[in-house]
Amino acid sequence: MDVDFGNALANCLDQVEPGRVATCGAIARALGDIRAARAVATWLVDHPDLPGAHRAVRADGRPVVPGATRLLEREEIRAVHGRVPTERFLGVLRPTKFLAALREDQHRLSAQVTERDSLGNVNRIGGVDAAYDGDSMYIAAVCLDADDLTPVEIVTVRYETAFPYIPTYLAYRESPGIETAVRRLTHRPDVLLVDGHGRLHPALFGVACYVGVRLGLPTVGVAKHPLVGRVKTKRRGSEHVLPIELRGRVQGYAWTPPGRARPIFVSVGNRISLDRSLEIVQRSTQHGYPEPLKLADRVCREMKRNEKREKGAAR
Repeated sequence: MDVDFGNALANCLDQVEPGRVATCGAIARALGDIRAARAVATWLVDHPDLPGAHRAVRADGRPVVPGATRLLEREEIRAVHGRVPTERFLGVLRPTKFLAALREDQHRLSAQVTERDSLGNVNRIGGVDAAYDGDSMYIAAVCLDADDLTPVEIVTVRYETAFPYIPTYLAYRESPGIETAVRRLTHRPDVLLVDGHGRLHPALFGVACYVGVRLGLPTVGVAKHPLVGRVKTKRRGSEHVLPIELRGRVQGYAWTPPGRARPIFVSVGNRISLDRSLEIVQRSTQHGYPEPLKLADRVCREMKRNEKREKGAAR
């Protein structure tokens, strides 16, 4: 599966001939999903040397790349008050189907997810999270004792990602680094909590599902913000747990842990039932958020800070 975002973006920019510009939205639609518009702009700012990058503009006509106005003037495009006139806009680009192919990949792999419990006794609970600095990912995979939630093992990985953040396509950005970190754990967790959605996803295949299928591990998606689904008002056993319905069935729970004002969103990743997923998340939460994810978040952020500190000291 081709996940080279830079190459797909270059194919779109190749369609914008000198004397014309294209909005980030038009480019995102050509890639296959309008939700990629912000990612297009961010990528071009970070990679201004991509051929044709100066011909990308925001919806109001402002060039995305610094210094683009001078290059556009060489092509006889004059910005008025910093904005390219709309008559220079190329309205529609030829579809590349890049993101459409990734969505098809999600739908295909979704069939490999099982929501049957494959767990026996749970002795070790894992957690994985990532922090970012541009294209650099700092990933921490941790393993905790299930009884007292003390750390058993911590692994960190620095990974260069070639895929931007696009809502609902997080797996293609994070999963390679996550897989590398988890595979380096010498103590394989019985279940892995992933910071992100599982079945609560438009393709029923969020990053927790992707990681679970790739690693063959029971996984649970735990997210701080909702993505899809309708929260039902009928409570499940506790006033702090609300079912989330998607496509006519309950695919997740919104649970407000002790010490937290807003709910977190729990769904199946792979090889575990939804009720067992909630049980594992509640069991591993002492205050606010599951301990494996709190630790993984703290470790990867500290890793990022340390590297920035070292770079600053080396200058």
